[in-house]
Amino acid sequence: MRKPFILALILILSSCSFGPSGGDNRGSEQADSTLKAINKSLELVNQKQGIVSVSTQEKESMHSIADNRRIQNRITGNILLIDSVMNDSRDRLLNLERLLGSHRRKITELEAEITGMSRTIETKQQEIDSLKTSLARSSRLAASLHDSLRTGYVLAAPQDSLAKWKIIEKDGGFLGIFGSSWRMSGHIPLKRFSRVNRLKSYRIVVPAKAGKFSLMTLHNRNSYSIARDNGKNSDSTRRGNDSSVIVIKSPEEFWAASQILVIKLPK
Repeated sequence: MRKPFILALILILSSCSFGPSGGDNRGSEQADSTLKAINKSLELVNQKQGIVSVSTQEKESMHSIADNRRIQNRITGNILLIDSVMNDSRDRLLNLERLLGSHRRKITELEAEITGMSRTIETKQQEIDSLKTSLARSSRLAASLHDSLRTGYVLAAPQDSLAKWKIIEKDGGFLGIFGSSWRMSGHIPLKRFSRVNRLKSYRIVVPAKAGKFSLMTLHNRNSYSIARDNGKNSDSTRRGNDSSVIVIKSPEEFWAASQILVIKLPK
C-alpha cells in the first residue's frame, strides 16, 4: 500500500506556498480534489478488502457448488473493482506527482530569479553609493572653485619685509643699486596674506597716509580711489588715524589683472 507516501505528499502540498495567480490556485484546487478522490478510492478498497476477506471465509465453509460459485464470482468482481480503483488511484497520484514537480521547478526558477535580482540590487546600490560619493566630491570641488574665484589676497608690509619674504625684488639700475626699482618677484607666500571677498570688499584699509604707500600689483587706476581713513574702523584709533582707505569702485575691474594686492608701506 502507498498510504505513507500519500500522507507525505499531502503534507508537502499543504506546506507549499503558491503565488496568487489563477494558474497556481487552479493547481492547488486540482491537488486537493485529486487527494480527496484518492482517499475515497482507498476507503472503497478497504471496504472491498473486507468484503473479499469475509467472502473467502464463507467460501471455505460452503459445501454447495452453486453457493461456492456465487461467492467466487463476488470475490472476483470485488478484486477486479479493487484493481480498477487502485489503477485509477495510481494514475491520479502520478499526475499529482507531475504537478508537484512542475511547481518545484517553478519554485527553483523563482529562487534563482530572486537570487539574481538580489545581486543586481546590491550591485546597483554600490553604483549609487559611488555616484553619491562622486557627486559629494564634485560639490566640494565646485564650492572650493567658487571660493577661489571670489577670493582676493591682500598684504600690506614695509619694503624690507616684502624683500625679505622675496615677494618683491630690485629691477634694473647699476649693480642693482643705482636707478633700480622694485617689482613683484613672482614668489607669493599666500600664508602671509589676508583673504577678502573680491566681490563684496569695497574698502581696504592701509596703515599709512596717502602718498606714503604704493601698490606693487597691477590694478586698473580708474577702478579705485584712495581716501583718508575716517576713523570708522576699530584699527584706526590704535593707529592714530595715520591710515588710508583704498575705495574700490568696480571690484571686477580692480581684480581683473591680479587676484593679489600687494601694498608697499614706508619703512
